[in-house]
Amino acid sequence: MLKKILILTLIQSLFIFAYAKDLQFSGYTSYKRYGGVMNLSADTVRNNRSQGVSGDLKIMLWATTRKYRGGQINGYVVAESRLGRLRGNNYFPRVSRDASFYAPPMGRYFMTLTLSEYRYGRYEVVDYINYKRKESF
Repeated sequence: MLKKILILTLIQSLFIFAYAKDLQFSGYTSYKRYGGVMNLSADTVRNNRSQGVSGDLKIMLWATTRKYRGGQINGYVVAESRLGRLRGNNYFPRVSRDASFYAPPMGRYFMTLTLSEYRYGRYEVVDYINYKRKESF
């Protein structure tokens, strides 16, 4: 019985942790390249904080040699766009931004879309989406 309770508590904790992000992508995200322009899109960018305003938000598309798993990201920014600040309990709907494309060195890369917030004097990744297929440049 105690084992079942511990397992249920662990599952509930993981569920709460998975959905407790203050700032996050919600829904479908994508990137598409059109020559020297990259389109970055997300169904929604949400601020789940109950009050206040976020720092400046930025979406960035990264090319990395290893799959990103959180923390500091190392790789090449191939496109980025500022979104601005977002009030608590609000969201940016249908985000779609065209940004200049910067090709990384030739090779095959994992692609990651990050949502970063400006705080403590720099942009910090607050959410990310890893894409399954590798891209060749």
